[in-house]
Amino acid sequence: MDIPLASTAPARLYAIVLKLRPLTQGSLMAFSGEQVHAAFFNWVRSAAPEVSAWLHEDGKRRLFTCSSLQFPFAAERMREAEYKNLHLPLFPDKIYTVRITLLLTDLFPLLYTALVHPTMQTTDIEREPFMRLGKQDFLLQEAVMSADPAGWTGFTTFAALVEQLQARSMQETETLSLEFASLTTINWINRHNKQHGNHYAMLPLPLYIFPMLAIRWRELAPPEIAHVVQVECIERYIQDDGMPISHYDLRPHFVSFVKYPQRGFVGTCTYQLRGPDETSTPDSPLTVRQQILLLAQFAFYSGIGYKTAMGLGQVRPITPVGEYHHA
Repeated sequence: MDIPLASTAPARLYAIVLKLRPLTQGSLMAFSGEQVHAAFFNWVRSAAPEVSAWLHEDGKRRLFTCSSLQFPFAAERMREAEYKNLHLPLFPDKIYTVRITLLLTDLFPLLYTALVHPTMQTTDIEREPFMRLGKQDFLLQEAVMSADPAGWTGFTTFAALVEQLQARSMQETETLSLEFASLTTINWINRHNKQHGNHYAMLPLPLYIFPMLAIRWRELAPPEIAHVVQVECIERYIQDDGMPISHYDLRPHFVSFVKYPQRGFVGTCTYQLRGPDETSTPDSPLTVRQQILLLAQFAFYSGIGYKTAMGLGQVRPITPVGEYHHA
């Protein structure tokens, strides 16, 4: 099936936080990634049924990501509740959030339609629920795409990400830290030797993460800049010990999907990016270290690893306090 949208070039990236309020008091499982995923498809189906059918085809679900519903509780309480597969309370006077990222430009107007339609009424009694998760209905309070104090929103273009890295001067040793905010795991198989089959990676080793991000970039970026990321060069750089882990604060984690449990990890991990850099060329406008930093920015929108459309792999680059600082 051909893509039933106006264009096929996904040039823009969006990260949107939806602020929600439950209609009634109730409860919901601490991890609700599958329910949020289903709600997203309901929005798209109501706006464009043919697009919903196209997204259901193999691989197309990875053109967006969805978080689980985020409760206004401390991270430690949320981790414990997810691990134990507990229900958490919902109160009509509290705000809860869902994060959606879009990796295809033409999905944005469809989501916009879904956001605007249920807010046309003026009172809570008249308004239709915006989202149903399990048996709980939610109203949309606000959609945030910029100036989010928590730092999980934004929008950019693939070209702008490349331009930012081209303009960056690199130090002899750079440092990159990633925060794995939701359970992350990589359904890993050695592409060069498949003798032992696949497994779910429980650590964010560079070889597990950055070649996979590079493949995603080349799938999604416009043709004129897809080539700036080179999978083989990144793999070789990592295998040659260019990117050791210098610090980490990770822990194993566990969430429950409807039909199966899933193990993975959460926390932070810091990588060294060791130089010197090779000379850039018109065919390779970014050095391998610039490519890796580019992919870290891309991961903010694409997520990392398995089931990113169902609440897993929510990731962002960070600067840990007291660890290092770049002017």
